[in-house]
Amino acid sequence: MGLTLGTHNNHHHHHHHSESNLSSSTSRVVKSFGFKCPVCSKFILPDEIECHIVMCLTKPRLSYNEDVLSDQKGECVICLEDLNAGDVIARLPCLCIYHKGCIDSWFEVNRSCPEHPSD
Repeated sequence: MGLTLGTHNNHHHHHHHSESNLSSSTSRVVKSFGFKCPVCSKFILPDEIECHIVMCLTKPRLSYNEDVLSDQKGECVICLEDLNAGDVIARLPCLCIYHKGCIDSWFEVNRSCPEHPSD
């Protein structure tokens, strides 16, 4: 009885496991290929990362005018909360306005207007 059990088990192990393992591990390598830019968090190819980081670091942030709202102005596109009278806001050159705290943390990731990325 013990014999039949033993041969039965061995029988299942000859499926093509090695092939499927290979393909899944190669796709994993491709995904992590490249470096995350510490400035803009995009994935960059290894041979471009140095040039990219220099560009990112030297790219000027948009400057904005800090202001306190005197009346309600719709919603802040970044946090989707209302811009209320008395809120400290940032007015960008494209005249978009946001909560100052929102645009400050936005600028840590992106250096352009959330609505006008080309500026």
